[in-house]
Amino acid sequence: MALSRPAWIAAGVVARLLMIGVLAMAVQSRFANRTRYDFKAVGYNTDLQSYTYAVVASVVGMAGSVLQIPVAVYLLCRGKRMTSSSLILDVSMYADIVVTVVLASGVGAGFGATDDVVEYVKKHGSRWGDGDVTQDLVKYYQKGVIAIVFLLIGMVLSVCATVVSTRLRVRAASDDDDIAYV
Repeated sequence: MALSRPAWIAAGVVARLLMIGVLAMAVQSRFANRTRYDFKAVGYNTDLQSYTYAVVASVVGMAGSVLQIPVAVYLLCRGKRMTSSSLILDVSMYADIVVTVVLASGVGAGFGATDDVVEYVKKHGSRWGDGDVTQDLVKYYQKGVIAIVFLLIGMVLSVCATVVSTRLRVRAASDDDDIAYV
């Protein structure tokens, strides 16, 4: 049995709300990650540019979802009282696609950079020796993966929201075709 239009819209709202929560956890876990040693005092910045990009991608994802929720609520409340607006559904679908691509690139940048830095530090050590300082640095980057995992979950939820908005757009286009040929 196929899902009704309101069920699809409700699924999209749920995916977007979950995505906002998961992306907020990604940002929070990124900023909560600390090292025991003060590497900045000795001229070493532990923050990777890809981590900054991952935070920006999370914020873009949250903003996109926050902007999409009123559209989904409007579509849900409107019901079948009027014909579907293809323009609203087009904007919603393309915005979801852009958010998904930004989140996917943030996931790739975060995982790639973290893996490279951890492998480098494990293989070559740090300039402070192979003791506790190097292990602290490795633990810091391994904890950084937690934020990227939340970003990955947010990206999967964004894909779900994109599927919903695309499904609604295709359904509206087929309804418009039925009306045009009657």
